[in-house]
Amino acid sequence: MKDAPVMRKGMFARLSFGLGRKNARMSLAPREVAFVGVGLLSGRHVPAAKSNSRWIADAARARRCLTSLSVLVAAAALYSVALGRASLGPSEAYSALAASQPAIGAVASNVLSFDPGKPILYHLLLHWFCQLFGYSETSLRALSVFFGLASVALIFAYGAELFDFDIGLGAAALWAFNPLAIVFARWARMYSMFVALALAHLLAMEKTRRKPGIAGAMVAGALGAAMLYTHLGALLIVGAEGVILARDLWRTRRAMGWMPLAIAIALFLPFAPAGAAQTHALLFGHWLDWIGVAHEAPIVKVAVGLAAGAFALWLAFGRGSGWERSESLRRALIIAAMPPIALVAASVVIRPVFSVRYVAPSFAVLAVAAVAIADRFGSRARNLAAFGLATFFLMLSPLTFAAEQQPWREIARQISSYPVRNQTIFFETGFFSNQKLINEAESRGFPDGFFRVPFDYYFAGSNPRAAIPGSDPARSRQMIAAAVGRAKGAWLISGKSWDGAMAELPRGLGIEIDYAREFSRVGVFHVRAAPESLPQRSRFNR
Repeated sequence: MKDAPVMRKGMFARLSFGLGRKNARMSLAPREVAFVGVGLLSGRHVPAAKSNSRWIADAARARRCLTSLSVLVAAAALYSVALGRASLGPSEAYSALAASQPAIGAVASNVLSFDPGKPILYHLLLHWFCQLFGYSETSLRALSVFFGLASVALIFAYGAELFDFDIGLGAAALWAFNPLAIVFARWARMYSMFVALALAHLLAMEKTRRKPGIAGAMVAGALGAAMLYTHLGALLIVGAEGVILARDLWRTRRAMGWMPLAIAIALFLPFAPAGAAQTHALLFGHWLDWIGVAHEAPIVKVAVGLAAGAFALWLAFGRGSGWERSESLRRALIIAAMPPIALVAASVVIRPVFSVRYVAPSFAVLAVAAVAIADRFGSRARNLAAFGLATFFLMLSPLTFAAEQQPWREIARQISSYPVRNQTIFFETGFFSNQKLINEAESRGFPDGFFRVPFDYYFAGSNPRAAIPGSDPARSRQMIAAAVGRAKGAWLISGKSWDGAMAELPRGLGIEIDYAREFSRVGVFHVRAAPESLPQRSRFNR
């Protein structure tokens, strides 16, 4: 047994990397087989004087397969539990509206009108999916669950392609239980599909780098185009890949991934005019003021722009070790870092536009980069870091479920319980923000009111619906007062602040507010003709 430490080190080096020597055939006694089997399942090193390397390699592969499958099964359970319990949010309701259109042309028209920054691929797939499985909350979200699980598998494959099996598995565990991944997989929006297609494209790009060929380039290009047709945030991924191409040209005088990118851009060109219009709406309208209004001084804008450009140049042309593993890590860091930095710089230089979901693929790739960096400190540090972070994320999962709660079922129930059914329900037109400021220059969005769509999904009453101009409180008061005069009452569902909504409601002159309540960022108000025998009063429930 004097040589046991050397044997142990050699055996478990082969075990860790799934290697076996065909010409090394040694036998184990039954007691030793059991001892080594316990070690394989637990991951602990055990001494053995003899080993059958093929058997050990097969057992190691089986353990790894079991671990990978366990991550996928756990993610499937987490993504699917009580999928239809929470009511749809406003954005999900717009997905349902597009998917429920009777024809493909109507689906595309609806998306281009009401969903800035989101091309049509996801909504078309959701349209066909819901035609088979219905339009319930569970059905609308089930497509996202599928792409969420695909993302877990693809992040594993991408990490294994860049580095090795262990880094891929650690990255898959980190992303599977990441709160962002859970939210995207349980949300009837295109973001889990966006992540999955981006990872599939990046994986195909890496395979093309290692084994160039026309077929591989066409597959990578087609996946890149699909990514672009899912969300315009994919343009940031394409830009980051341009940085990688620049680095390849600088290091090797070869641009190994230019053909897939050229194919992707060429396939996306027919959508470019509509995409430009959507980008304008995304930059200068929609619900983007939640991060704040543009107020930075010119010197700050210049400094931020220069800093972002300098960082991009360092990623592209900074000196590396020359090792392929180091270059793989740099490519992952470029994909993980460049899109968020570009969006932050645009938020300072142009106007606030940053949202984590617009750069969701970068956060998935960040899991690969994080595990690869931890691996530089040894396999134990890598495993502990991946397991610890995955466990921490899993502990946060109840918070993601709590964040899913939406008020639309309760709002519909509250209005349905009111005995008078002919009173008009008003919604505000225009672009809003959590600061409750109307963008005066771009206030033509949502002509029927932003909240009309989620409300109509749950409310089956016969009340008339109408829109008031969100940028004109005086005109809104007149319209609501006229409706009160016709039906002795009216409702307002508002996206403004309490004071902003109150400015739109008529009071005095025989009108009173008898119901007012805030549901998260939604205000619901009822005004009625005041009884002549009673003093005017208001009953607020905030």
